[in-house]
Amino acid sequence: MPIRKYSPELLNLTEWPKVDVSVLSEEDRVRYLRLEGAIKAACNDEKSSSVTARFGVSRSLLSYYLKRCTENHSDGRLMGFRALIPNSERKAYRSVAEERRVTDMGAGYAGAFQQLLLNYPASARWLEKKLSPQNSGIRSAGLNINSLHKDFLTQLRKEGASIVGYPFNTVRHGYSALAAYIRRRINEGDNDIALLKYGEDAQISLGRNSGKLALFRPLYPFERVAYDEYQLPDIATILIVSDDEEIEVPIARAYFCPMVDFKSEAILGFSLAIGGGFNAKNIGRAFEFALRPPAAEKHPAFKDIENLDDEGFPYSVMPWISGRRISVLCLDNHLSHLANAIVIDFRDRVGLSITYGKVRSWVERNVVERIFAELQVELSRIPSTTGSGITDIKVNNPVAQAVLHKIRMSDLIALVYKLVARHNALRRSGLYGFTPNEVISKGWSEDARLNIVPKYSEQFLEDPKISVEKEILTVRGDRSKGRVPYVQLDGAEYTSDLLRQSWNMLGKKLLIHIPKDFRTVLAYRQDGTEFGILSVSGAWAVREHTRDMRKQINRFRKERSMDYKSDDPVGSFIDYLAEKALKSAKNKKAPKITREANSLARVLLDSGNSDLQINRQKSSFSEEKSVSVKDRRSFFGPRKP
Repeated sequence: MPIRKYSPELLNLTEWPKVDVSVLSEEDRVRYLRLEGAIKAACNDEKSSSVTARFGVSRSLLSYYLKRCTENHSDGRLMGFRALIPNSERKAYRSVAEERRVTDMGAGYAGAFQQLLLNYPASARWLEKKLSPQNSGIRSAGLNINSLHKDFLTQLRKEGASIVGYPFNTVRHGYSALAAYIRRRINEGDNDIALLKYGEDAQISLGRNSGKLALFRPLYPFERVAYDEYQLPDIATILIVSDDEEIEVPIARAYFCPMVDFKSEAILGFSLAIGGGFNAKNIGRAFEFALRPPAAEKHPAFKDIENLDDEGFPYSVMPWISGRRISVLCLDNHLSHLANAIVIDFRDRVGLSITYGKVRSWVERNVVERIFAELQVELSRIPSTTGSGITDIKVNNPVAQAVLHKIRMSDLIALVYKLVARHNALRRSGLYGFTPNEVISKGWSEDARLNIVPKYSEQFLEDPKISVEKEILTVRGDRSKGRVPYVQLDGAEYTSDLLRQSWNMLGKKLLIHIPKDFRTVLAYRQDGTEFGILSVSGAWAVREHTRDMRKQINRFRKERSMDYKSDDPVGSFIDYLAEKALKSAKNKKAPKITREANSLARVLLDSGNSDLQINRQKSSFSEEKSVSVKDRRSFFGPRKP
């Protein structure tokens, strides 16, 4: 394979324009992912024979697409992965001579069959439909490979397959390859095909549709992971400094949203949400936490407490397991878990299966419920506890207690972080005296079979982009009025040097990826090819903010509860929330939790800050630095005096 003729700079895949596979049909997506995997493997110096066997792509086809990927696009950049989109290239070259060399009994028949499915997508789609119980009409044992093979050959001839090429040039016309393909699918866990071949009794014995799958313990770590939300039983405050006076502002209870491994009972990661504000994004944030746990600074309250030997989160305590995949994610049927961001985007991006159980069903997620019970016991010792109910004798005006004892959000988050990290390092009778982290370590080091479990790529681990939102927008503009092309999103215009010059894009659609920092977005064409970065115009470009923050600002302005004349809407918004929160908090005897205080807390949580200080000696809405924020690397650091 002529990889050596390309320069390392040209093969820097991180710089290649990418493709959003979610917009592709199932047929095109499968084809694209096979080609992408083959290209990446080849560029990583994997042997050509191995690449051909793994992905079913011939050397000649791989060379062809590699050449296409390294050519220039009309936008001046490399084609990159965009070259793998069906409508962006000519019909793939296929070597008949190569096909003729493959016999039904030869070592290369598996690769030839995979290539056959790639070259004739309609036939591949027909075969997949026949192997699906929902579409085949077969409900019991009765999959006849002889009949399936004859019908498959007929379908190939209809699609234009040459009678002198594969599989017609083999002794049995590809019968053995088809049978091996079906066997391999069954061995890899495709129980739908097992149902067709062996009947419903066999499927039930495998645990499908029994409703009891969650009662069986998984065989290895990360095979099954549960996610749930739990409302912390404590009121906390945020700190506002006004005229050198420290004022504690109470906020609603936070939700703790963890990901828990069934096998080890380890908490892989978590996210937090203020009030009832948890949504689909919290699942993505918990997952990103698990992949790249933040390093917690030593909080003053824990300075005299020694860390346990393997205290912390699995991916940080055991760096050698970095990138190990989660197979199945267990959720309940809460509406936030059924959003497209989870059902489609998150699942496809991460590459896992999702199973749903009943809301708050302890049978399905008993491990998670035990962890919540442990947290309830520990956190109920705090004076601002809401307890287990109104009859709990420990409850004594939790809002006032939070203000009196200065129980701040940063301290509560630090405590939760500490409790969760120690949970993973405590020996548990249910684990036969091992700690959760030890179970993971032993599982991945002692079972050689787990080495076949695929890992996340280094590129994915560097920037998972799990929490990215997507929108489809129309390119607007008017040449006669001098309005250069742009897209409008949440009350602001986005454009770029490339888009400003692309008058041919007027009226066309762009798929927009929205990152955490809403000042820039990444645009893709309708065919999935990357267009480039678009930047926001005007005052919204002054300060970093999230999409949720902008929506809040727009909502407050629409309600006419907030007005400003500043060129910094984000700073004005923070100022406004703080002013409103202070008015309620100054009632020392009966402090109240307000909407504005909760909104301010969410802003702080999203930005990674814990305290907000306002210098009221200056004008609140001055364009000078009237708002200063303590910017910490994490939530868990010590508070400066």
